[in-house]
Amino acid sequence: MASSLMVASSGTALKNVNARSRSRKTKSVKCSGSVHNLPLLNMPEDMNNDRDAVLLFAQELRRACSESGFFYLKPPKSIFGEEENREIFEAAESFFALSMEEKMKMDYAKSPQFRGYVSLGLENTKGKIDAREQVEFGVNSAPKRSEDMTHFYERLVGPNQYPSPEFEETMEKFIERMDGISRQLTRYLALSLGLEEIYFDHMFAEQPNMQMKICRYPPPSIANSESSFGVGPHTDTSFVSILLQDDVGGLQVEVEKNVWIDARPIEGYFVVNIGEMLQIMTGGYYKATPHRVLSPPSSIENKARLSIPYFWNPRLDFVAKEDGEIVKKGWTTTDEDIGSHDNSAMSNRIINVYGENAFKSLARSHPNVFAKHHPDLLVRSDGTIEERKI
Repeated sequence: MASSLMVASSGTALKNVNARSRSRKTKSVKCSGSVHNLPLLNMPEDMNNDRDAVLLFAQELRRACSESGFFYLKPPKSIFGEEENREIFEAAESFFALSMEEKMKMDYAKSPQFRGYVSLGLENTKGKIDAREQVEFGVNSAPKRSEDMTHFYERLVGPNQYPSPEFEETMEKFIERMDGISRQLTRYLALSLGLEEIYFDHMFAEQPNMQMKICRYPPPSIANSESSFGVGPHTDTSFVSILLQDDVGGLQVEVEKNVWIDARPIEGYFVVNIGEMLQIMTGGYYKATPHRVLSPPSSIENKARLSIPYFWNPRLDFVAKEDGEIVKKGWTTTDEDIGSHDNSAMSNRIINVYGENAFKSLARSHPNVFAKHHPDLLVRSDGTIEERKI
């Protein structure tokens, strides 16, 4: 376990490295007469050896999370390198190349946990169909017995579906690697806010409710879709989300209201964004920024887009609220719209109990599976889930 490293409560240690941070790499995109930067950050190999590098990275991380809520991240090669990248994409390609009959053996409609294969056109965002097919994964475990449950969101605990032992091995290996990256990033996020590096550890412990997907976005001509969106505008319910994408592109970030920029693929880098849980805890200082995916253009030889999003989530019973220790540090947001930044427009009330927030998102995106396996529950217009009255 890494040793605890404290950053001065005033943020002095972080501010002392501001000058050197000016040399960091950024990706500049011009929009509406201004320039928006999605930072390129390189995670230090070791949190213990080079304190200056750790503090510099934490300072760069704070700026990225507070200004755009999105950034590129290169993890240490010891955790994730070219071999791991190749393996996960080869596995994704091999699955999507299967016949529909084979893929449907993993039909997610069989899963109360919303796990398995989701065929093209079955998921929606804000009621609009997403033009992608995907496989949903979570923490692979036995489901809880109903008599052992105290909250409805415990129904999300359960097994994954896999087409073969080899595929399962590749997915679980990837999940293990992403767990390592996420835990290390979580400690850097604590340092970036002037907190002890282990400050957020209790949120996850041995029970983080991680989720991941492998996704395929066909061009509209193949998808037979009139929509230009693979996924419509949304924010993530996670603590942070980490995306691995191929070279096709399509991810866009809303850096200002109605101003969207491309988060183009950069070799060797993940794309990371802040989720709703961390936004709540920082009082909006760290932003859960809306993003979307455009369908691949038909001009690229009908090439589909592949991506692997990994959602680093706290344990199901975690209750997110504005954190007093973070508030004491004096971090403030200048974004007056942060409380409703596209969330109110989407009738997407953020629920502070993580399990409830996650269940709400799945129930809305997959109404048929929700109705099949959870007929005793209903989703109100504001996202609240409650038992049906008999």
